[in-house]
Amino acid sequence: MAHNNPHYDPGWSGFFLALLGIAGCLIAFTGVAVTIALLRVDGRKTWGNYVIGPVILVIGLATTTVGFQLL
Repeated sequence: MAHNNPHYDPGWSGFFLALLGIAGCLIAFTGVAVTIALLRVDGRKTWGNYVIGPVILVIGLATTTVGFQLL
């Protein structure tokens, strides 16, 4: 939110947005790891093996984007 007051203190918002961005990076990394792990599993694969990892990856990328974009 833009303020006309030059002495406006944004407080902790920058810290928490950076924390959100870092958490998003960790979630995205987890999505990549889950995708690789589920594709390496032997035996019968269901649709969940192909969907769960990329969904976690997309959630992580979205979280990272929101965190660092608003920073």
